[in-house]
Amino acid sequence: MPEALLQLCAHVSGYEITAARWAQGDFREHLSVVPFPGRGLREYTRDRFTQLKSEQARLLGNTGRRPRQ
Repeated sequence: MPEALLQLCAHVSGYEITAARWAQGDFREHLSVVPFPGRGLREYTRDRFTQLKSEQARLLGNTGRRPRQ
């Protein structure tokens, strides 16, 4: 699994700790114990999207040229 997605899962899971504290009436913390992987996640999603669009174009037979009008 890509590192950025592992970090995202850890970030989301970290909110379970925060939510448990809130359930006990402790509202001092408002963040996950694991930081959000913003840069890594953006890079991963951008790169994957670009790869998928290239694969889609290849499968559709798109040569990158515009059709004649």
